[in-house]
Amino acid sequence: MNTTQTNTPPTRRDALLTVVDRARALEQTLADFFDEAARAATGTVEVWAPKDHFVHLAVWQAYQARRLGAIATGNPPDQPAENDVVFLEHRDEPWDVVWANAMRALDDDAAAIARVSDEDLTDPDRFPWTNGRSLVSSTIGNIYLHPIEHLVQMHEERGDDASAEQVQLESVTFIRDLFGKGEEYANAVYNLGCFYAKRGRSAEAIAQVREALAVNPELTEWSKVDSDLTSLYELPEYQALYTA
Repeated sequence: MNTTQTNTPPTRRDALLTVVDRARALEQTLADFFDEAARAATGTVEVWAPKDHFVHLAVWQAYQARRLGAIATGNPPDQPAENDVVFLEHRDEPWDVVWANAMRALDDDAAAIARVSDEDLTDPDRFPWTNGRSLVSSTIGNIYLHPIEHLVQMHEERGDDASAEQVQLESVTFIRDLFGKGEEYANAVYNLGCFYAKRGRSAEAIAQVREALAVNPELTEWSKVDSDLTSLYELPEYQALYTA
């Protein structure tokens, strides 16, 4: 009797469903930190309250579900409104409504992912409206990597810098383990470099950006104008990334 077992690597679709689960867990963990007063707080256009971040995340995660749905319909959705417009539209919504919308958006993402094929997800040129970017990449960005930035900010606003950095570091490992060291990994590493750059940790930032550009050279031109990396622009060590 043959008892040999083979481990079949997850499909891109399966991996993205895992990303949805991870995004949901991260948002739930952070939401649990906020007491009733924090959840009821009303922010401003300049300084968002916790619920405003979750509104923003839900809008973009719901948008990604509609983009995935466009595979079947052929009608890609318009991008969400500007951040200030979204903020004003939802500013007075109670926490329960905001949170329900956030979880519903992730449910919609999971349902949309389950309906599509790996071929549709991975070919960057399959649909003209993706602008040469695979749906795997944009889905990870809108469902997980973009939310990481907001989760980091909310941790820091709570005074928990250690958790903020840990979330950012874990995102790199998480994406590497699921997708390998390809475009998706490069995007996560690049974001870690931005995290360090915005906090004045230039050596660590340059090391991360260097690795990201080596894995995905298409990030090079953006890295030259990205405002998150402004603190690095005049450093010889950073400039050397483009002259080697």
